[in-house]
Amino acid sequence: MSPRDTPDYRPLDLGDVADTAVDVFEDPDDVRLGDRVLHGLPFRFSSDRDRAVLLVPPGGSARIAADGRPTWLVFAHALLEPELFEGGRVGAPVGTYRLEYRDGTSVTRTLRQRFEIGPTPRRWDGRPLPLDWGQTPLLARNDAEHVLMDRACGRYDEAGARLVGIDDPQSRVPYVLPYRFYLWAMENPRTDAELDGIVVEAGGASVVLGAVTLSDLDEEPFTRTVAREVLVEMRDGGVTESLELEVDRGTASYVYRTAPDVETAPELPGGWGRSRPEEWGTGYAKVSASPSATVSVRDGGREQGAFRWGDLVERGALTFGWGSVRLPGPDQNWVRTTVRDEAGNPVACRIRFQTTDGIPLAPYGHHAHINSDGGTWNLDIGGDVRLGSYTYAAIGGTCEGWLPTGPVQVEVARGFEYQPIRETVTIAPDQTELELELVRRFDARARGYASGDTHVHFMSTQGAELEARAEDLQVANLLLAQWGEHFTNTEEFTGHPHVSHDHGTVVYAGQENRTNMLGHINLLGLREPIMPWSTGGSEEDELGGGLATTLSHWADECHAQGGTVVLAHFPVPYGETAALLATGRLDAVETIAYDDYNISEYYRYLNAGFRVPLVGGTDKMTSEVPVGLVRTYAAADAGGVEYEAWCAGIRRGDTMVSSGPLLWLRADGQPPGSLLTGRDSVDLGIELETIFPVERIELIRNGEVVRTEYVDPDASTHRLDLTWEVTGSDWFAARCFGAADAGPRHADTWNRPVFAHTSPLYVSSQPDYERHDPEVVTTMLAMIDAARRHITEHARTRWAGTVHHRHGEPDHLAYLTRPFDEASAALRARSDQ
Repeated sequence: MSPRDTPDYRPLDLGDVADTAVDVFEDPDDVRLGDRVLHGLPFRFSSDRDRAVLLVPPGGSARIAADGRPTWLVFAHALLEPELFEGGRVGAPVGTYRLEYRDGTSVTRTLRQRFEIGPTPRRWDGRPLPLDWGQTPLLARNDAEHVLMDRACGRYDEAGARLVGIDDPQSRVPYVLPYRFYLWAMENPRTDAELDGIVVEAGGASVVLGAVTLSDLDEEPFTRTVAREVLVEMRDGGVTESLELEVDRGTASYVYRTAPDVETAPELPGGWGRSRPEEWGTGYAKVSASPSATVSVRDGGREQGAFRWGDLVERGALTFGWGSVRLPGPDQNWVRTTVRDEAGNPVACRIRFQTTDGIPLAPYGHHAHINSDGGTWNLDIGGDVRLGSYTYAAIGGTCEGWLPTGPVQVEVARGFEYQPIRETVTIAPDQTELELELVRRFDARARGYASGDTHVHFMSTQGAELEARAEDLQVANLLLAQWGEHFTNTEEFTGHPHVSHDHGTVVYAGQENRTNMLGHINLLGLREPIMPWSTGGSEEDELGGGLATTLSHWADECHAQGGTVVLAHFPVPYGETAALLATGRLDAVETIAYDDYNISEYYRYLNAGFRVPLVGGTDKMTSEVPVGLVRTYAAADAGGVEYEAWCAGIRRGDTMVSSGPLLWLRADGQPPGSLLTGRDSVDLGIELETIFPVERIELIRNGEVVRTEYVDPDASTHRLDLTWEVTGSDWFAARCFGAADAGPRHADTWNRPVFAHTSPLYVSSQPDYERHDPEVVTTMLAMIDAARRHITEHARTRWAGTVHHRHGEPDHLAYLTRPFDEASAALRARSDQ
């Protein structure tokens, strides 16, 4: 837009009075001249670099011709000398503007230091911070506007700045202020008289005047209205990241999709998200604009249409061929929300609000759209979780922020044992407090079980504690890891548990040690770090890195510290798995989601006689996964949470893995992990407790489904009791699955299924429990041989020069291959027996 296209604002031409070259500025090459539009207002700067500005020296004056009856005058000006930073006084008079009228009268306005005017910015070379940062005039705006950065693209090193939204000069290195002039709007007190001219007088500093623009509108040139939401509905193409609103005299945020109505055809219980629709026709942005502002709707850079902001404010809604825009009601209250348990105590939880139009209302300090709805790998952004279309805030029991008066949709969740809330509340015109109650449906702690996540990344200890408490999770294992040349959570390692103030939650920083081919292993409860965290080259280790150790040696070091060893996301990466099982180095294997292949591999090892517990973790690496979405219930004392007691329950095999339902298994009253021998039969009891609709429960015997029990999707509890004959050595486990027509999958980044699976019980009709599967053993021997040959024939094990390894042994290859030789010998001995 050029100044000539704007009849409601009239830029003056200062070409006749401009007398000073652009070199008067410290960085003349960065000064933009000619016709410019600043904050939607037209200005005409001189295009002659030798006569670029009007400079009025101390004690001097100059006159500018002007006419008409403007309502406002906007000056683009600055002071040349930086006396403010040399002991000058804020508020000191530095000059005047005198409006002269054709009737012979005049009006004078004083220019005061840091009120209406201030020193033009400088580079301040040699100083760590520019002196004029944060010292701009308090009654003027600088000539640089806040511009949204590209929402989806940009340099990697600008990632942090891009989360701010605007191009923020504070993020720049070196710090350079992007403006030269200050824009001060002066109201004309004599609109009844014809203007004749403007006299500029300088006092104790030189006044630099670059441009003057006159307004004929009955509005302040710079809007002071607070941004409000605008709903945008697109008839064709829907709302994507490429849709944007552009405002000439104001600001607009990114356009975000609205969220689906929480009470229309819900897929999952309240608080557990909703899958993202592939196409969505409605979005919203926050706009602050002058009534005369033009709002342009663009999609992929192509203009769809435009409207005048004042027309929308006056009518409330506008309809066009491409779609429509609408303003929701403006009334809102700052509301403090408290979520309490049945005893009336504030309780940590996950919470979200949205309007009935689908506009999310994040509690203050939280995000309505994490990372602008972009990816969140390796981003810990302060207790926020996105599940499909919905973003939740983890709170300690209270939160506050703006809520509109009238109906507001709210969701609250706290793990798998509380009845989640999904309801519409009404905020009264004078309401400033909102009370909600979470009701506990089930109590695993009363049964003697604590829940924990074996696998969490990229969080701080305090962040992990908050989110774990909000998910009713007693244990969170925050794992240090190496990702090439990127190391995460180094600073979180202390070698001891971090216990919450109420002693109900433990965060323990352990390690996930990783190799690309041999596998990943979780080392829990470490007292000292076990290095290296990754080895063997990329993807996990640095590019070109050598193989320094094996999972078996890491496991041995962990056990030497009294720690617990868990094979991460069993069985893949599938390299050293067989060797670890054969040598008894694993305390448990981990599932991060139910998958037929992974669970079948687990069953194969159970059928071969390996008694290894099953645990669950999230492998959380993104804000699109709640802590404990897949969790381990392990037997522990029913009182305060003790980390060692939870780990001991894992090692005993008294565990149940869940992504929602609670499934309890007993054999003759004994829990999973138990060994019952000399039994002709066994009484099996399976009990289901769930806030998620469940379709069926399955009893597994030796890897086969031997009983399927269908469950009413509306049922929250179900019990199955049966007696089973025992004729040899059998293992039993129970599992259940979410109801297909009620959302069998979560809305997290991996769309994990709703399921639960117990660890096995082991029962034998003989004095001993013995199982053997020659085919499995043969496969294990082949895997061990292949992994060993990977080390001796393929892996990078040849360092240049003389190398002294961390393990201290002179024969590095012998050190690497020893666990595989031990595993082969153990399997052959097992076969011989």
